[in-house]
Amino acid sequence: MNATCPICGGAEFTTGPNGRLSPDGTLPRCTGCRSLERHRAYRTVFDALGPDRFGDRTVLQFSPDPVVEPTWFKAHDVSEYGTDTQLDLQAIDRPDAAVDIVVVNHVLEHVEDDEAALRELDRVVKDDGFVFLSVPDPARIPATRHYGRAREDKHGHWRVYGPDILTRISATLPHAKIVAIEPADPVTGAPDRAYLITRSGAVADDATARLAAAGIGASLHGRTA
Repeated sequence: MNATCPICGGAEFTTGPNGRLSPDGTLPRCTGCRSLERHRAYRTVFDALGPDRFGDRTVLQFSPDPVVEPTWFKAHDVSEYGTDTQLDLQAIDRPDAAVDIVVVNHVLEHVEDDEAALRELDRVVKDDGFVFLSVPDPARIPATRHYGRAREDKHGHWRVYGPDILTRISATLPHAKIVAIEPADPVTGAPDRAYLITRSGAVADDATARLAAAGIGASLHGRTA
């Protein structure tokens, strides 16, 4: 594995939350930028998509994390829980087609109505833009399990997603083209999953090709004839 963080270039790592290690026993948290496995895995996706192409793009990010750099974009807005910037994912206070890119990492599981949230994400992004969505390890259980409430013992999650999240996105947004992405953290090798959602076949095709060229697993779903 590459022992250099792709976000900050750091080479020193420490334990993660509650002193945990990565699945292979290595130290997961970069001491420089504080990134964990998922942050670095998702950064490889954006690196493959080409940050140099984002200069005229606007982005809305739900929950701050180091996956993208604000300086890549023409404008970068963040919705942070518990602050005056907080937006309701189920009723986003933005006009239709307001932004080019929306980044939503590990937030969807915290909202009661995830279908409403998906529709809102689709509403605020431009036709030639995309939503980058991730949830905690959707491969660890066979199917999504709904709790019926926000469970305090599960970090306030309403549900834990399984691989059927892809079907759930497709059913909620039948017009969407979805690129299912399987990146890995270059430091620990820990695998992850994420989804690029767009209305544009050209955007989906371009993303799939760029990810494949970077050696990142990607498959296109929901393309119409």
